[in-house]
Amino acid sequence: MTNAVAQALPLLDAWTAHSLMQQRVPSVALTVVHGDQPVWTKAFGYAEMSAKTAAAPQTLYRIGSVTKTFTALAILQLREGGKLRLDDRVRDHVTTTAIHARDSGLLDVTIRELLTHSSGLQRDLPGTWWTQPSFPAEFPDDFSATYPSSTEWKYSNVGYALLGEVIAAASGEPWARYVERRILGPLGMANTQATPPLDEARLATGYSRPTPGEPYVPAARADHGVVNPAGGMASTIEDMGRYLAFHMGSGNSVLGGKSLREMHRPQWLFDDWQMAWGLGMRVRRVDGRVRVGHPGTTPGFAAVMEFIPALKLGVAVLTNADDGNPASYCDYALQLLTPIVAKEMARAAPAFAEDAERYCGHYRSENGNLTMLVTVLDDQLTLVAPGAPNPYAARAILERTPELHTFTMRPSGAFGTHPVGERFTFNTGAGGEVTGYSVSGARFVRKPTLYISVERRGQPQTPDISVERRKQPQVRYIGVERRAGGEDRRSQYQRAAALKV
Repeated sequence: MTNAVAQALPLLDAWTAHSLMQQRVPSVALTVVHGDQPVWTKAFGYAEMSAKTAAAPQTLYRIGSVTKTFTALAILQLREGGKLRLDDRVRDHVTTTAIHARDSGLLDVTIRELLTHSSGLQRDLPGTWWTQPSFPAEFPDDFSATYPSSTEWKYSNVGYALLGEVIAAASGEPWARYVERRILGPLGMANTQATPPLDEARLATGYSRPTPGEPYVPAARADHGVVNPAGGMASTIEDMGRYLAFHMGSGNSVLGGKSLREMHRPQWLFDDWQMAWGLGMRVRRVDGRVRVGHPGTTPGFAAVMEFIPALKLGVAVLTNADDGNPASYCDYALQLLTPIVAKEMARAAPAFAEDAERYCGHYRSENGNLTMLVTVLDDQLTLVAPGAPNPYAARAILERTPELHTFTMRPSGAFGTHPVGERFTFNTGAGGEVTGYSVSGARFVRKPTLYISVERRGQPQTPDISVERRKQPQVRYIGVERRAGGEDRRSQYQRAAALKV
C-alpha cells in the first residue's frame, strides 16, 4: 500500500461510519484491494441488532448473486479442463430425464448464452418468492423462455441454476462440492460456504423493512435449493478480499490468465455502450474507466464487488439489510481512491529519456505512401500520423526498453491501428545519427526536409521605368476653314482645342 492510499483510508473509514449511522443500516463490511492484496478491511455496525452483536471481518453474510461469478468461474475451469465448450448446448450435458421441461427445446440454449444472460429464459423459477422464500429443491417442469435465445439480454436466475446442473454433469459431483473443492479451497477462502445451513451461527442476521422507513425486522433464512448456483453462497469480507485479489491478478492454477481476461471482457454490449455483460461479470464504464464486478441481493442481505482492472483497484461491500445499498459505499470508495492511484501510476511511469529529442522528426515509409511523426507529447516519446483527423487521439506511446534504440509501442487509450505491443527500433548511421525506424516488418526513412514550400516575402523594388507625358502644344485659333461641302477640315485634336479656348 502506498502512502497516498494509506492517507485516504481514514477518510473512507469516517465517511462509512457516518453513512451507516445516517442511513440506519444494521451493518456494513468493506474491503479495499490494491495490487495483489487487501490493504484495508473493516466491519461497522451490528451483525445482530437486538443483542448488539458487533459485526466483524469474520462475520458471514449472504452474497446473493455475487454467487454467479463463482458458478461462471467453475464453468471456465471445466472448459480449460476439456470437459465442455462454451458453445455446447445444455442438452449436451444435462439430459431431459433430469429436467422435465415441457418444451425440451429450452435445453437447446448454449452455455455461453446462460453465462451472458442472453438465453431468453425466464428470470426465476416458479415457487421462488423473495418476500416469503420458497426455493424448489429440484427443477420444476414448467419453466419457460420469454425471448428466443441471443435476441435480447434478460437477467435469468433460471439460467444460472441450469449452469449448476451443467457443472454437476460435467464434473461428476454436485455444484456445491465442486465450488468448495476447486475454488474456495485453493483461494484460501476457508470461511466461505457454497450452501450455508439455516442454523449457521456465524451468519449475520439479515434484515428487511416491511414498510419503507419503518424499523428493520429479521428476514426469514432460506435454503436456496436448486437456485443455489445463482445466489445461495455466504462469505466474509476477509474472504471477499482474497477473491477480489484473485480476479485482479494475472491468473493462477485456479484459472488461467487468458480465461480470466475472457471472463471480464464484454460479451453482450448494451445499446448505450456504457454497460456490458461478460462471462458471469457485469462490465460498465464509470467516469471514463472500466469497472468489472457483480451486485447481489437476497432476502435480508445485499452485496457488491467491483474493480478497475487498469488500476488494479477493487472494493467489496457486504451488508445485512436487503436495502443496505452497498453500491453507495463501493462507489464512494472507488471515487475517493481512483484519482489517487491513477496519479501514482502516472508518476511511476518510465522516466522520459534524456536523449529522446534525437529521435524526433518526420519519417516516410519506404514505399512513399505514409508519413509519420515522432515527437514529444505529455513528456512521452510519441508516434503520430500527422494526416489523421485527430493525430493526438490516435497516437501511440514509445516505451523504452533496455535495448539500445529499441522501444515498445503502447496504446494511448483511444482507438488506433498501430502495431501496439510490438518491437519498435530506430536505425542509426555510421556517425550515430538516426536514419529511420523499423516496426512490424515495415521500414521508415527519416526525412529532415519533408515538405517543399515557398516562403513569400515582400517584392523587391525595381527602378521606375516610366514614360514622360507632356502636354501637347496649344494651337492658336485662327478661324475656321471651310471647304466645299461645308466640312470642317481641321483635325480632331484641333477641334477639341478650339472648344477649350
